[in-house]
Amino acid sequence: MLKKFLVAAAAAMLASQPVLAAPVEISFWHSLAKNGTEAVNEIVEKFNASQSEYKLTAEYTGNYDDSTTKLQAAIPAGTAPDLMMLEVTRYGLFADSGVLEQLDATLEKEGPQFLAQYLPFALEGPKYLGKSYVLPFNVSTPVMYYNKDAFRAAGLDPEMPPKTWAELRDTATRLTVREGTDTKQWGITGLGQFVRWAFVAQAGGEWVDPKDNSVLIDGDGAVKAYTYMADLVRKDKLSPEPAAIDEKLGSQYFTSGQSAINFDSTGSFGSLRSAAKFDIGVAPLPCDVKCAAPIGGATIGINAASDDAHKAGAWAFLKFISSPEINAITFVKTGYLPIMKGTAEVPAAREAIAKEPGYSVAIKQLDVAFVRSRPPAMPAIRAKEPAIWQTIVLGQTDDRKALEAFGAEMRTMLSRTGG
Repeated sequence: MLKKFLVAAAAAMLASQPVLAAPVEISFWHSLAKNGTEAVNEIVEKFNASQSEYKLTAEYTGNYDDSTTKLQAAIPAGTAPDLMMLEVTRYGLFADSGVLEQLDATLEKEGPQFLAQYLPFALEGPKYLGKSYVLPFNVSTPVMYYNKDAFRAAGLDPEMPPKTWAELRDTATRLTVREGTDTKQWGITGLGQFVRWAFVAQAGGEWVDPKDNSVLIDGDGAVKAYTYMADLVRKDKLSPEPAAIDEKLGSQYFTSGQSAINFDSTGSFGSLRSAAKFDIGVAPLPCDVKCAAPIGGATIGINAASDDAHKAGAWAFLKFISSPEINAITFVKTGYLPIMKGTAEVPAAREAIAKEPGYSVAIKQLDVAFVRSRPPAMPAIRAKEPAIWQTIVLGQTDDRKALEAFGAEMRTMLSRTGG
């Protein structure tokens, strides 16, 4: 009898207690590999531990191109995540089509002090047609990485990397090592799209004017830049053709010691440093008629199709990561630039800056950084450009004619998407 009474009392007590709601599951797709994935996972763990209302799950969905393609398939299928990482020139497509939640009302509720936490350069990219759809997460510029040991072996001062295009060609010539018909060490790799965009700007050109989306890729500055870079491969034989065609190979040539200079994002610093077995130097990009470095990296936006509970959880995460302490995790693990005021003073960040002079180089180069145009057609334009570059670098098409044809195609692509 007593046993039945105790069981009934326990059941009554449990019934009277409130049922704890399960946390809302928030999905997040990102494009940061290797050290970047480690940083994202650490941040997600901290967010989940900081509260019990939401549980966020992060998934690496490939590089920026891969993630854009996957999102384009997931959106009509209704399987897109609550939070999506979008490269700075590609998110305009998703803002324009209504995929991204507009954030202006939310930001207004937070007050001006919220955005005031960010460094000014970080806020130059995350607006589309004057409205806010995303917040910055990882910001980069391309820089020049070089093998100091290779410089010393070639009789070059490792503290005096090339500062101009002419010096770059001369230095790469001295760094290229051949034995008969075999090239044991190439002078340069890393002539990827990010760097091609930079070199076009340095020559006084642009791809698309960010003020009015007019196409400039077929102008004299762009032609000069593409010819210079292509000649490093096809004429001067200072850069390997396979890495010029497949830019993912550039860092492999560099970290294995098969090339002495490599152009890459500041966001690659962590992975390059981990993989290389030599003394790595970091320097600003060499300049032509001017110095210029495009602002790259990615933003994070909220899926407009998510319900209110999931949108609230997505915003809670965006608010959580908007602090120097969280930004420092990404900076220290990857080399992506500090974007919050105070990040550089977080102990881990301060220690990293003191230990790695390359970080200061990247931060200083922000003085010549520029924001790129991001119309809805830009993802398609960026997907098409490598094929144009390949015809140029392989000598299949006259440089100017190739860019003139591409310029005409770009104008058509822009007109079809409303600019």
